[in-house]
Amino acid sequence: MPTIPVITEPALSSLRKVISTLKAAIVVSAAAILSQGKSDLEANAAAAFGHYEDVSRQLHTFRKAVLEDALIPTKDNTVTVDVDIDALDRVVDDIDLQIAQTKGALHAVVESSDRSGLEAFAERIGELGRALLGMVTLIAPSAAHGDTPFLFDQFFLESLQELSQRDWSAT
Repeated sequence: MPTIPVITEPALSSLRKVISTLKAAIVVSAAAILSQGKSDLEANAAAAFGHYEDVSRQLHTFRKAVLEDALIPTKDNTVTVDVDIDALDRVVDDIDLQIAQTKGALHAVVESSDRSGLEAFAERIGELGRALLGMVTLIAPSAAHGDTPFLFDQFFLESLQELSQRDWSAT
């Protein structure tokens, strides 16, 4: 179980960016699901898939940066946490799997004429979000305690609801 020292604050900042990208992917996914026209659906779905790919890219960039930063000596007052490299890799692999499954679930919903599969997609979003929050817990255990975890599946459902009530004729 080899460990590396991870500087907590920059690592958390990077993960916040990944989480923001996931939230953007969720909103664009909701827009794709609600799209009425074929061209809008295709454009929104492509944008959503692109956001999910960005989440994966950002995550792998984060992993690489964490490993590279571990080779640089830290200042005495720098807050670090020892992270198990194998656990880090397992979480990254799990998130990649969750991304693939989420993209598959989104594809199934947008290809369905009646948009069936919404519940399965929401569940996939929830699983992906929990896996990403697991990365936060791994990198900064103290940051995860006491906070109510963000519910990505609920965020998706709220985004779907909000977007469905918007008057798109004015845009």
